Amino acid sequence: SSLPAKSPFQMAPLAFLGAAAGRTPVFGKGESTPFQSDFCEGTVCLVHKSSEDGKLVTPQELTDVLEVSGPPTACWEIQLQVRFKVVPKGSVFVGFELRDGPLQLGIFTRGIARAVLGVGQSMARQRGADIRYTLGDEKEGERPHIAIPVTAFLRMFRSDGPVPLPIMHPDKNGTWHLSQGSWLPIERAADLFDTEHYFTLVFNTTYIDFYLWKFVSIPALGSLDLATLCGSQALHTLIYDDGEDGRDAAEAEDFQRRRAFLEMELLPPHARHEQDEDVAR
Repeated sequence: SSLPAKSPFQMAPLAFLGAAAGRTPVFGKGESTPFQSDFCEGTVCLVHKSSEDGKLVTPQELTDVLEVSGPPTACWEIQLQVRFKVVPKGSVFVGFELRDGPLQLGIFTRGIARAVLGVGQSMARQRGADIRYTLGDEKEGERPHIAIPVTAFLRMFRSDGPVPLPIMHPDKNGTWHLSQGSWLPIERAADLFDTEHYFTLVFNTTYIDFYLWKFVSIPALGSLDLATLCGSQALHTLIYDDGEDGRDAAEAEDFQRRRAFLEMELLPPHARHEQDEDVAR
């Protein structure tokens, strides 16, 4: 099955991979998009629920991906398949940050931001992890960001070589290694990451709808437009470690010490449609 030919979900990219000089569009349709960086190589597969005129237009096979961790069905799932070119130092994080300026927060929106981050912190602790975050207005030059260790991801897959994405696996929580065509459970050890294997990191949520650019189903808040907190800025997503010396990169000014294995820019709706003509050329 496929999306309707005129679906804006099909035409406009939700994100771009890589640096400005060689960016690759990511559409959220479950296609694998390759990437290459100084420290890592692999593919990204983004599956996102979409709606047109209030009706769900996601193909059934993609809906199946989003239902693995449900109910409730996830708004989106991203599968990041990576082969590290260097062994990560310290913890490996997935982070989200703004780069065009601090959050413009009043008393009300600051309270909302703290409440949303508190929910995220609580969810992370349930998975035995802690999140790093700052609103970006506490130190000069500090970027607003939130980051969670990849060890908190509910599903992780290891293989000797690249495998097609998305990976469909019925279990909601665990770590597996591909052996003779079957995914066998393994321990998620502290030194799991190396430069020999491919690792597929799976992350999804029911609380953020990037297609609509909203927080949804937040306890005590309901839904909230992301632009309330982010303004018109894009949201940059990174996989990174704490750098060569393994110290806490959150303490480094402008994160100069961290090593970015992957960078992806999630676009707000107005920026998505501005890119349509460029992608079509």
